[in-house]
Amino acid sequence: MRTVQPLKQGWGVYIHIPFCRSKCAYCDFYSHRASEQERREYAQAVIRHIATEANKWDGAQGPTTIFFGGGTPSLLPPESGRAILEQIRHTFGDHLLSEITIEANPGTVTGPDLLQWVRGGVNRLSLGVQAFQPRLLAFLGRKHSIEDVREAINAAKQAGLLNVNLDLIYGIPGQSMEDWRLSLELALDLEPAHLSIYNLKPEAGTPLALWLERGLTGVCPEDLEVEMYEEARRLLHLAGFEQYELSNFARPGRECRHNLNYWHRGDYLGFGSSAASAVGLRRWTWAADSRQYVGALSSGCDVPIGDEEILTPVVAAEEAVMLGLRLTKGVNLQEVIREYGLGERQGSNWHKLSTILHGKGWVDYDGSRVKLTPESYLISNEILEKYLGEEPEN
Repeated sequence: MRTVQPLKQGWGVYIHIPFCRSKCAYCDFYSHRASEQERREYAQAVIRHIATEANKWDGAQGPTTIFFGGGTPSLLPPESGRAILEQIRHTFGDHLLSEITIEANPGTVTGPDLLQWVRGGVNRLSLGVQAFQPRLLAFLGRKHSIEDVREAINAAKQAGLLNVNLDLIYGIPGQSMEDWRLSLELALDLEPAHLSIYNLKPEAGTPLALWLERGLTGVCPEDLEVEMYEEARRLLHLAGFEQYELSNFARPGRECRHNLNYWHRGDYLGFGSSAASAVGLRRWTWAADSRQYVGALSSGCDVPIGDEEILTPVVAAEEAVMLGLRLTKGVNLQEVIREYGLGERQGSNWHKLSTILHGKGWVDYDGSRVKLTPESYLISNEILEKYLGEEPEN
């Protein structure tokens, strides 16, 4: 008899759609080209996969968020997306469902398609704009134009989608401060509800990493990246956006609830090839092979797992602290200690460390909640790593 596992309230669903028209130079996510027939067959496999999970989980009244990521989820036929959403509702319920996001690239969305997604329940759109300069878009391997961005925003408004996020990248080789400032200003002119800014990182195995290794391109100077980040914080603050996470800014009440669940180390179930899941101390991914994924579900076989890990309570607690410190509100150390059943020693170590870092002006600490100071956002990785291990560092 299978044991039904409980999910923490506030859990989310992630759907991975691994389809792209072309691969960007910096992307290390699992994605590939596919025919429309292959996309429809994949959607049917995702639906079967969700149905097979019905008796494995106790999700109370259902998920609070659903996120279609990729890849380029907007390449999925809208009717297939709606069918996936209907299956989630049928399997888990939707009494608490408040946010359904679809990622899209400009040039891959139309008004009629977005209207179909909205009728299926989607109420948030995340557009991968990345830059507003044609030469930078070409370097990144992006296929859209500036006009495509404007048309996508207009299509979203016509479909009634007002909760729109724009992704932007800084630190691109050859990108100037003037380029970055103009991208921010043009993005703000489009009146999004949310902005995510990311510095370009050469992930292993990507064309960008290969170009750097062979000396075919350079890197953005570190001091310029710092200036770009601070300029974004300044301009977005003046425009009325609130920074709630190191890379994310939102109009009041428009924070991404799905990602907040990640940063609070909540539970989530992933469906689709390479999709990740995390429940309690267990986390796993499905194998990154869409043909294998479709084949297994079509033949009634178990979906092959890619990676799986069972965390110790201490490791999970450290992860919760590191994720929570990315939020501008920080994390309550006492709540983490209670949730993961840690002893006094760990609490004492974190208290000593937080007191030391507070003395340096790197964190604010009231004896329970700790959060980064704005001055330390740019050295956040160095600070977060200090919360790993048993003894505090001076």
